[in-house]
Amino acid sequence: MSPDALLFVLLAYLSAALLACFSRRLGYALGAAASAAAASLSLYVLLGGGGTELPLQVGVELSLNRFDAYFLLVSSLVWLGTCVYSMDYDDDYPAALSPLFLLTILSMTVILVAGDAVSFLMAWETMTIASFFMILQGRGRREDVRRAAFLFLAFGEASTVLIMVSFAAMYASLGSFQFLGAGVGRVVGAYAPIAFLAALLGFGLKMGLVPFHVSEWLPIAHSNAPSNASAVLSSTLTLMGVYGFMNVMSRLAPYQLWWGWLALSIGGVSALLGASFASTSEHFKGLPAYSTIENNGLILVALGVYLLAARYQLSLMADVALVAAMYHAFSHAVSKASLFSVMGWLSKVRRSFDLNAAARGTAPGPMRATAMAAVLSLAAAPPFAGFVSEWMVLEVLFQSFKFPDVASQLIGTVVGALVALATGIVTVAMTKAYGFGVLLSGKGEGSPALRGSGWYFLSLVTGLGVAAPLVFFLAADAASGVLGGQVFGTFVTGLLGVPAYFVILSGRPFGGFSPTFTAIFMLGMLAVPLAVARVGGAWRPRRVAGWFAGAARPSDEGEMYNSFGYSSPFRIMLRLLFRTRESVLRAGAARATGEYFVDVRIVDVFRRFYDISAKWALALSRETGRYVMPGRMGRYLAYIMLAMMFVLAYILLVAG
Repeated sequence: MSPDALLFVLLAYLSAALLACFSRRLGYALGAAASAAAASLSLYVLLGGGGTELPLQVGVELSLNRFDAYFLLVSSLVWLGTCVYSMDYDDDYPAALSPLFLLTILSMTVILVAGDAVSFLMAWETMTIASFFMILQGRGRREDVRRAAFLFLAFGEASTVLIMVSFAAMYASLGSFQFLGAGVGRVVGAYAPIAFLAALLGFGLKMGLVPFHVSEWLPIAHSNAPSNASAVLSSTLTLMGVYGFMNVMSRLAPYQLWWGWLALSIGGVSALLGASFASTSEHFKGLPAYSTIENNGLILVALGVYLLAARYQLSLMADVALVAAMYHAFSHAVSKASLFSVMGWLSKVRRSFDLNAAARGTAPGPMRATAMAAVLSLAAAPPFAGFVSEWMVLEVLFQSFKFPDVASQLIGTVVGALVALATGIVTVAMTKAYGFGVLLSGKGEGSPALRGSGWYFLSLVTGLGVAAPLVFFLAADAASGVLGGQVFGTFVTGLLGVPAYFVILSGRPFGGFSPTFTAIFMLGMLAVPLAVARVGGAWRPRRVAGWFAGAARPSDEGEMYNSFGYSSPFRIMLRLLFRTRESVLRAGAARATGEYFVDVRIVDVFRRFYDISAKWALALSRETGRYVMPGRMGRYLAYIMLAMMFVLAYILLVAG
């Protein structure tokens, strides 16, 4: 394939960012066209069109192999929908939002096609800085927006430093920065654990995993950003972390046991905490942002199983785990961008981020349908993509008994229980998001751009689940491009009369299912009652008064059953996690009516650790400044002389 196609996509994104400085709508339109071109290019590479390399005169190299193309396909499909959505969303935002939005997309594209560590780091830093300024364009209290933006920047820079450490270890082993392209050697020896741990921490930090979630840094940053930015940050910016970690992981050998244990543990705890915090969030965009932590935890869990299975040469288990991770990354990116676009629009028309705020405003019909599909997918309901990927993750976890060592068996079983619990808990969050966010809003017409983006995301979320086995081929071919060998084995095959390549088998003693035929069966089941209902003529809806726990209908809208009340039983059941305290509202009335309210205090041990560390670091810096940099010229001259002597000694030693 000619490198001109890759160069065309990059120039198209750059032109869109420049054009957006003068015309917001034209910039987004060109961005959507560039995303369509990127999706076509990546699909061509995945279907066997061959990779491409684009050496530049500035000493960096851009390339597109099948592994890169898979993630570029996922990202560009999301960017296409968000660009169309943005045409009518950010009409009342600062003019700088659109070029920053497109610059962020351009930098992520360069990350995915970077053929060397230098260009990767340059694009990674550009993505972080552009996203920082994009968050600053958010609406709300300026102090909160600035705090969210600088919090994002601080964690972003920490991520960059850790990734540089990982790349330095890889360079020390391979002797070259060209280790991101295809056909390179593996990092072995003492450098491999350093590269793995630094990559897990650096890329995991960008994914918002425990212990780097710090209770709420990712939800704070993503929820304070404009909603089109939130959709990109929560779906594809965190996807860059998945891509980067898998890329580094594929360059290491041999896999060690503690790598899998660590990935499983961090992923399982992240999934549980993300689901729990999402279920108690009352923020329109904070809720899906917490859900991002849960889904990224599931991806890391699948990768942890792959590390252990690959070490023990359990090929079928490794195949299912690896494809589950890549497929779940696809599923989450599409579903989360869909949900953020709807929730962001509703928070805009309601003029509030609080799910308990008075319901007002409307959402176009296609966006409401998109929200339904997105929450069902994120809640792992069949036949949507989230169900397929989470089923695969649970299947491989429940086969942990196949690991030869007891420690791996125990960790896999415990993490399997955590993931199963998180999958159930997140249903509360998704039910609340749709019930109190979408259903309480009116149905409106909307602009062509909003309706178009709604239909587009709806088709992606639905089609991705129904056609899951076909996506597996793309994911498996992409993984084999960097991991070598035939990753895609025999876990997709025919069974009980179902045609080949439509049934997912996880291995004995567990079973399999067909996403495609499950969807067909569910549609058939729905068609029967719908057909029977239509025999009697037109629909005759019956309207009855709402039930209010046996009491009279509240006269005050503030007394209505709201989102907070819906999740209060959950806060009480998990009082040890949320530090929930129940306080009596009125002593006399409480005895007569049983009234009380729940006062929630969330205490995060990781947040406390960071706060204490920051306090001591600031105190140390003040004392250091007082004694080391007191403002005396003689001491500064001594520093200069010592530095000069050190440099001269270093040069003499190296030259000698």
